Amino acid sequence: MLSDLTRPANGAAEFLKRPSERRDHARFPMQLDVILRCPALHGDWITARTHDLSASGAFLESLVPLPCHSALEYVVTLPSELTRASRPLRVRFYGSVIRVGHPGNGVFTIAVRNTNYRYLSHEESEAMSSTEQSLNRNSG
Repeated sequence: MLSDLTRPANGAAEFLKRPSERRDHARFPMQLDVILRCPALHGDWITARTHDLSASGAFLESLVPLPCHSALEYVVTLPSELTRASRPLRVRFYGSVIRVGHPGNGVFTIAVRNTNYRYLSHEESEAMSSTEQSLNRNSG
């Protein structure tokens, strides 16, 4: 309903936000495969999938529950069609688990607050590709 939205004071064409909205960055609904690791889980890489993603956080789905408030890092591969780059772009995010849910069917939902991110070099991206392929072989 329009009455419970806040209109930007400057009248600029911006997205309207609900007063209760706490996010600093827009979240984009994207279902992308990711690999992640969490020191609380012995630091081994595991696979997961994004539900939505932004610079400040993500909502992930995983077959493995992560401890709330634990640190983690995850790598997202953004396809060339999305970035318009000549090859897929890999981004490594660092953050912490802020909420874990269990909607059923063996899937856990994980809300993540990002603290930092960086684009991987071509060499780092190739190493992550090998790690991802190894994980996919072992899970299939």
